[in-house]
Amino acid sequence: MLEFITAKNFSIIKTIFYRDKIVLSLITQYSIMKLFKYKIFTLFLFLIFASTTNYGQSFLSDSTAAAQHHHTPWEILSGEGDEELVCYKQAHRNMYFVVTGLIIIIALIAIKLLRTNRKNNKILKAQKEIIEEKNKDITDSINYAKRLQTAILPPKDLVNSILPEYFIIYQPKDIVSGDFYWVSHHDSKIMIAAVDCTGHGVPGALLSIVGHNAINQTVNELGILQPSKVLDSMNTHIKKTLHQDKGSDIRDGMDMALCTFDKTTNTLEYSGANNPLYVISDGKLTITKASKLTVGSMEEEKVEPPINHSIQLKKGDCFYIFTDGFADQFGGKDNKKFKTSRFQDLLISVNALPMLEQQNTIQKAFKEWIGKNEQVDDILVIGIRA
Repeated sequence: MLEFITAKNFSIIKTIFYRDKIVLSLITQYSIMKLFKYKIFTLFLFLIFASTTNYGQSFLSDSTAAAQHHHTPWEILSGEGDEELVCYKQAHRNMYFVVTGLIIIIALIAIKLLRTNRKNNKILKAQKEIIEEKNKDITDSINYAKRLQTAILPPKDLVNSILPEYFIIYQPKDIVSGDFYWVSHHDSKIMIAAVDCTGHGVPGALLSIVGHNAINQTVNELGILQPSKVLDSMNTHIKKTLHQDKGSDIRDGMDMALCTFDKTTNTLEYSGANNPLYVISDGKLTITKASKLTVGSMEEEKVEPPINHSIQLKKGDCFYIFTDGFADQFGGKDNKKFKTSRFQDLLISVNALPMLEQQNTIQKAFKEWIGKNEQVDDILVIGIRA
């Protein structure tokens, strides 16, 4: 059968496969291995059919004459020769030009986009460097502000000297805080406050400076020691400082709990603006509610003045003042707020522990609760044992 594959028969095969739209006009220009690209398996099946059947031999004989006038590659590429074959190759040639043109256009667009992208990257890189530099300057300024804010907080040595059994959990949300605590002592009386200014971060920190100056002036300069009167005086001072009494649209203020504890009599005086007082005695928690007001934005004609509460403690009782950041923190299995009720249960559960262990247990509970969530507010919790 292989003897059947002669130069003459290649011309016949070329003509036959043209009828099947498989162009073999250039087959004689390639090696036999090129046949694998043009369905060599089908070719051999046809040769077997042609050489072993009468119909196949007759078909080959009829095709020989047509093969004598086959078109050369030059005729195909130059557009000469049989019209049908020329049209077929012309379509392929046009498609080649279209595809090549599209590739060139896409390449040019890609080069243009690449150059634009590189230019934009340079611009973005320069802008990024500027932003990073400015961000660093701002962060450095805020970190320095933190040092100033920390400096106005009561020194730990002072607090240790006047409060032998206590803990203070102070955990700002940002670098600086809108919460602050304040401690002072006058003879046998110790005054301590937990203050939550409007907002947190830089705005809250600025307002905390105003609040700190207001409480210092009221207690240390004016000599006012009763908590409710201190809140009244602070309200007046802050309104004047922020010009709230002259039509200013600033209505920022602060919620707070202020206590005066007499160590000789174990008497505790308390007054609060939205922040309550918790006292735990013999495992039972008692809540003293705060007045519904905000220091610094109180309108005397519309709001009742702060109420002063007096509570008799016994040795070993604990009292707690705090801001709302702990109870408002989202977390837990269902990503909900910690809530006041859970916070109360936590304080009852740790009440019998030494104050340092209470602090560690509360901080651990907060860490487990918050998980991977972001801290939502500043945290301030103060506990004191009588």
